[in-house]
Amino acid sequence: MPLGEGGMAGLAGRRAGGEIVVGPRRPVIRDIDALPMAAWDLVDLDRYRQIWMDRHGRFSLNIATTRGCPYHCNWCAKPIWGQRYAMRSPRAVVDEIACLEELAAPGHYWIMDDIFGLGRDWTGEFADLLQSRGLKIAFKCLSRADLLLRGDTIDQLARAGCETIWIGAESGSQKILDAMEKGTEVGQIEEATERLKKAGIRVGHFIQFGYPGEGLGDIAATLALLRRSLPDEMGISVSYPLPGTRFYDTVRGQIEGAGNWRDSDDLAMLFRGPFTTRFYRALHGFVHRHLWLHKTRHRLWQVICGRVPPVGRDGARLLRLLATVPAQVLSLLPLGLLALLPHRSSQSAGSVASRQAAASPTPQGAE
Repeated sequence: MPLGEGGMAGLAGRRAGGEIVVGPRRPVIRDIDALPMAAWDLVDLDRYRQIWMDRHGRFSLNIATTRGCPYHCNWCAKPIWGQRYAMRSPRAVVDEIACLEELAAPGHYWIMDDIFGLGRDWTGEFADLLQSRGLKIAFKCLSRADLLLRGDTIDQLARAGCETIWIGAESGSQKILDAMEKGTEVGQIEEATERLKKAGIRVGHFIQFGYPGEGLGDIAATLALLRRSLPDEMGISVSYPLPGTRFYDTVRGQIEGAGNWRDSDDLAMLFRGPFTTRFYRALHGFVHRHLWLHKTRHRLWQVICGRVPPVGRDGARLLRLLATVPAQVLSLLPLGLLALLPHRSSQSAGSVASRQAAASPTPQGAE
């Protein structure tokens, strides 16, 4: 239906003559507990379960407990919620989990919030409610290193059934973290990773290369962080300039050719990054091998020292380790040559907020 003058709040469309009309923003819903629970009964959960079991050997469902993120990472787009953040109550979330347990009994939940359990008492109340209702679940979620170090948050997560946590580590260089306005410290990433492992929670690190101003020394610092922390999982990306971010505004004049996500290949630098796309694609494989080598070395050393019992795969691990080390050393040569390719790199992103300011969430007004 064609839109009238001014459009409708929260919608964009065309008038009868073809002109695009963007309506005003809808008021922000602060009390998201007032929204009805998702209509899970309309989903073909049996079919969904079968696909999961065929592909992964377990059945996982996605749920969300929050909307938005109040932090300041200047490369992170927030086109829907901006800097706003709204939480469902622990009771509402546990009610939904209880419904899903009865309806589908999944073996796992992927809590897909940008930041899980930001409220200081939220995670503890969530764990208490699950236990009081006899609900034993397994889940993975995302958080920040500094938030995980607050009080007994990690113990609360373990008690609630957290199986895996992904941390936006991004870099092992404090210079780059500060330029990103991340608000976290390298030491916090290491400490949070260590404490999570001790609590029996697997740890994933998101790593980002190619931020303006990053040099080989900063990449080396990231490799050192991975060697010290040895995360169980890792995801690598390059810095993508997303419209609406300060990072995009800084480099938009350098974006050549590809201007749309559909035009971008994996690990492609869309702006004049510190190094070329070919370098970052080679670096991607090098870093994955680097982490595997050091995790395997650590595992085998634990076996030799009698700290963990050996398993049948350890012999194969040792043989692969011996075969991979020479190849990894040799791969330094092409990586070094790619780093020397002529390239007009961008400068750092300029003035940024202090680390303390970046670590402080945006105050949430009553909009």
